[in-house]
Amino acid sequence: MTRFVHFVGSLPRQLMTSDNDVLEWFVQRAGGHRLTGVPCDIDPDWVVQYLRDREKHLDVFEVARGGDFEDYSDMRGYGIRTGRALEPRHVSMNRVERITEAVTAFRAVQKRHPELADTRLQISQPNPLDMALFVFAGAAVAEGLPLGRALRHAGTVIPALRNLPVFAEAVLAEMAELVAEFGDTLTWQVESPIAQLAVVKATQLGAQAPVGRLVARQLAGFLARAHQIGAQTVLHLCYGDYQHKELLAPRTIAPAVNLLNATARILRSQGVPLPPAHIPCAYGSHPAPLDPAFYRPLRGLDEQWRVIAGVVSPADATASIQSLTLFEQASGRTAHGVATACGLGRCTVEAAEQAAAATVVTAAGEPVAPAKA
Repeated sequence: MTRFVHFVGSLPRQLMTSDNDVLEWFVQRAGGHRLTGVPCDIDPDWVVQYLRDREKHLDVFEVARGGDFEDYSDMRGYGIRTGRALEPRHVSMNRVERITEAVTAFRAVQKRHPELADTRLQISQPNPLDMALFVFAGAAVAEGLPLGRALRHAGTVIPALRNLPVFAEAVLAEMAELVAEFGDTLTWQVESPIAQLAVVKATQLGAQAPVGRLVARQLAGFLARAHQIGAQTVLHLCYGDYQHKELLAPRTIAPAVNLLNATARILRSQGVPLPPAHIPCAYGSHPAPLDPAFYRPLRGLDEQWRVIAGVVSPADATASIQSLTLFEQASGRTAHGVATACGLGRCTVEAAEQAAAATVVTAAGEPVAPAKA
């Protein structure tokens, strides 16, 4: 089995000169390897511009907590004005026209690169849960994470959960419109640091089981609804990467395994196929661990997950290959793909180049997939 190269998505702002330039950057750096998709992210800082843009709707929103997005503690939070009701148009990402432009550029790139005939354009899609919590809870979520310290901020977290269906409706409506037009061209990378980090935090607090069920139910529900409208997805978990710093440092890969297993059970019960899942092992500026114990919980990962190993460190391809070996030995399968822990938008241009090169080198290593003990 040949591993795919998976580029998570974003690039440093200096490289985002045009859609064509972004797409060509990834294609040229794939080294001839098959790609899971060719990304064309719009915001190198994930949802920061989206959060800023909520001020376009200050007839409904009000700024509940100021912030200029300098770091996690400086995230702006919003509330809903008294007497107003949130509607999907107030929280839509409004990207139909923008993504249509990216599709046009991608199809031109495909014509220049026949090897991309069966490869799709990869679009970043934040999980509605993450969108809602960051809109309403802002720094309260970023500093403590939901269902842990952030629950003390009920005045911001509860409105986020109450209005979650509005966010989901807005996201799915936009996806459905684009799938109807470009369904055979797009793959949607569903991104949820909240899901990953909530389980990590709950594990630290001894509440993993109930929190894991709640988070998996939401995540699986969204993936199922995306499947119903014909969207092809890939799941991206994350520890946060704003300013290239993690929100929480993992001590073990067990929370990710537990979250994925719970999500798999729900999806399977609804007859929904499991999408490929990116599991971060490196985080922030830290390389993936080289301790076999970190990866040992992968022995219990549901066998139907096609895993993308987020083990690549830009600075050390040799260590990345060692981490991949530990990942594959523990999971008992060759990784479907190999990736960094997150996108490259918060890297320097030089570090982005190193990361792309290290990803290709790591993916080219010999597959290691011994039988489970």
